[in-house]
Amino acid sequence: MKILSSCVLLPFVLSFASMAVGEDNRSAAEPARFVTLKQSDGTEFRAFVAGPANAKAAVLVVHDYFGISDAAKQSVERLGTLGYRSGAVDLYGGKSATSHEEAVQLMQALDRKATDKLLQAGLDYLKQTGRKVATIGFSMGGLESLNANLNDPEAVSATAMIYGSGFDKIDTNRLERLRSPVLAITGDEDTGAMQAAINFLSSMKEAQRPYEMLIYPGADHGYAQPLFNKGRNYNPEAVDTTWVLVEIFSTVI
Repeated sequence: MKILSSCVLLPFVLSFASMAVGEDNRSAAEPARFVTLKQSDGTEFRAFVAGPANAKAAVLVVHDYFGISDAAKQSVERLGTLGYRSGAVDLYGGKSATSHEEAVQLMQALDRKATDKLLQAGLDYLKQTGRKVATIGFSMGGLESLNANLNDPEAVSATAMIYGSGFDKIDTNRLERLRSPVLAITGDEDTGAMQAAINFLSSMKEAQRPYEMLIYPGADHGYAQPLFNKGRNYNPEAVDTTWVLVEIFSTVI
């Protein structure tokens, strides 16, 4: 169990950036694109995918409340460039938002069972050929990336939650299902997400599961999403540090 601060991690990040994930996993990546996939019952859904089809590891990206935005696509593409087969499952059925009001409506319309089925279908697609899969989610997607892990813990090797919330409300007995480490990253100006990450310490300690946390100074909620708060919270330095940390953390895959 670790609480990580940026002042401690930054030298580590700079020293080991060359060891970013996928160093031994890079091969010719396919162009990023939307694909149509099927759930276990035959229901079709779309996902945005990138990276080598024969990659040895994969990452499920769970979008924030805007849906599959440009930021979500860039996350998938970035992981694909690193050599992972990566994909973002569309939880909104083809819809997306560009404003807070639209995003809230889409998020509130989500159905728990339907969302779990989509997350599982995304994992089933990515874990083909026996690959291990990590999950990563932003804001709303942070909790959902952890839910994906909890629903199929044998398939998931790591979970990263970026300025997420709500996960600190998960019952300890359920957290004991986890078989892989969890990383939470948030900004110190994002009161809700920071408190959730801190509260989660006691839950994970009680469940005896590995958990690391980074609180980035000067960053607020949605710092990786230019659409959030009309871009006022966007923080490219925090974004760069977040990705280096995620890349290093994901070497456990």
